[in-house]
Amino acid sequence: MTFEELTSIYSVELRSNALSGVRKDLYPAMMALFKEQVARCDALASRDPDSIMFDGAVSRKKNIQKYMKMVTELRMKKIADMAVRSAMGATNNPVQLLTIEERRFHDGTMEAAAMHWTIVDKRTRAVVPDITAAAAPREPSAEEVGMPEEEPADEPVSETGPELPQEALTEEAHTDDTVIIRVLEDLPRFSGPDRDYDLRKEDVVRMPAVMAHALVNRDKAEIIEITL
Repeated sequence: MTFEELTSIYSVELRSNALSGVRKDLYPAMMALFKEQVARCDALASRDPDSIMFDGAVSRKKNIQKYMKMVTELRMKKIADMAVRSAMGATNNPVQLLTIEERRFHDGTMEAAAMHWTIVDKRTRAVVPDITAAAAPREPSAEEVGMPEEEPADEPVSETGPELPQEALTEEAHTDDTVIIRVLEDLPRFSGPDRDYDLRKEDVVRMPAVMAHALVNRDKAEIIEITL
């Protein structure tokens, strides 16, 4: 999985009330992407913790974890709603779209919902239908891949929102915190919070202010002031 694929999944889930089809190894793949970025941060920290490459890699790591949580939250809400409908008798839920981890969550939620529903509908049997009989071969769970270290909790994600271009979904929240710079010399490729940079002398690019000032302080770039 790539960071771009992760943000694309988030975009699709955010714009639709329906559960989207995803790769069956979604959760192990997200964890593998996160662990790969952690390893990249560790390698850069051991070489030069003050470098712009390290700052960008750390920002990318935080964004990967943020999008992992937002994707999981959006899908959990939809799956929980699906499980409640199943417990109340619905038979047309798209359970084939669930990953193995999501099937376990769906089954547990549906069983609890079915038991709760019998309080007001004694005719309903609290029996969970077998939806996993034709499940695909078992894949590694997110727990087996390893969990990331705890980061500060993100704000709850709304399932509805304005139609935004893909660029807006993957930009840092504060566009005012970006500046335009002119690159003064060829730079090695490095990662930013939401994209990679491969900059050459005389390139003009907009980037997060923190990273831009780090380059300016090292005489690698200069800020371009735009006046109207």
